Amino acid sequence: MNPAAERFAEFLLQTDHALISSGAQYAPNGNLQWRPASAKPGKIPDKYFMDKTAHYVQQQVPGARLRVGLDEGTTTWMWIRGGPHQPWLGMPVSPMNFGGQGFMFMRLGVIALVTLLGAWLIVRQINRPLARLAAEAPRIGLGDTPDTLQPIGGPLEVQHLTQAITGMANDLHRLHEERTLLLTGISHELRTPLSRLLLTLHLPDSDFLEQKSAMCVDVNEMDETIDKFLTLVRSGDQEKAVVVNVRDWLEEMQEIARERYGLDISVAENHSGDSANSFRCRPLALERVFRIIFDNTRRYGDGSLQIRVLSHPGHTEIQLRDYGSGVSAAHLLAMNQGTLPRQTGHGAGIGIRICKRIMDLHGGAIHFENAAEGGLVVRLQFPVIASLRT
Repeated sequence: MNPAAERFAEFLLQTDHALISSGAQYAPNGNLQWRPASAKPGKIPDKYFMDKTAHYVQQQVPGARLRVGLDEGTTTWMWIRGGPHQPWLGMPVSPMNFGGQGFMFMRLGVIALVTLLGAWLIVRQINRPLARLAAEAPRIGLGDTPDTLQPIGGPLEVQHLTQAITGMANDLHRLHEERTLLLTGISHELRTPLSRLLLTLHLPDSDFLEQKSAMCVDVNEMDETIDKFLTLVRSGDQEKAVVVNVRDWLEEMQEIARERYGLDISVAENHSGDSANSFRCRPLALERVFRIIFDNTRRYGDGSLQIRVLSHPGHTEIQLRDYGSGVSAAHLLAMNQGTLPRQTGHGAGIGIRICKRIMDLHGGAIHFENAAEGGLVVRLQFPVIASLRT
């Protein structure tokens, strides 16, 4: 009621000043009545609204006063004096009943109740998604797939929190899958050579010596298997990225391919811009990608490999093509998704997963496709240096 009383006081003062400025006729009778400044018509208001109005009248103009009283029977008159030396202006008004203090407090109580109800609804609207998020947390801890979580909703901040927790859940789920893959993979891959070694140990001495070279092969196979799985876990994410020259890098990789894998390497460079001259990488991790490709070329690609460098507006591409028999369409799709299953007579597909993860770490991509003339083409795409993650 206070703002309304303040505006009403301003209206009364403006009306009084306007009538005086316009030269309104001073008359003791009529719809507007005037009394001298020394008169004391009416009485000080006792109702809350009029009392606050009188207070604001005195506050806005020093010496101004407001009174209310009965005059000439039952007519209620409101008297206002716009200044200490101005006359009183009287105006007949209809009876104003604001219900007294009891009604005022009842209205304030209703307003407080509605306010509390609205606040409760707002708080409930905020807390409900938080409660749902807290209920989903144990599922994440139990290893539930994050993709099955329902949208939480709620305020923007809660949605951001949901996205952060969902991302964390995805990371935990990925780590859980990697741990499972590491344990089951090592167990599966090492069981066969360990069984052969165990059988060899039970052979007579003469036969045992004859199997010595085969035992060395088994030991090397187990060492290679363990190295692959450990590489999958580490993936070079702790290695610092450096800028390398494409030509120097390929020369180093050619030397490794010839000396350690016995491959026949040919390089066809196709530089169409400066972006292909250098790129940023983690050398040890990226070398692991090339080693895996070299090893697959030695096993399945007829021992020959062609390397080509292409420059594109947004990235640098290195193509590695072997001259083997290629792969089936189903296996090609699985390789591009990084989910190649174990094949009879082949590995467990760990090398493909290692390559994909390392290329993701570089902000790039790896893509496999069959060459039109036969063989498999591996495309390694690296972003320009400005957009690469470090």
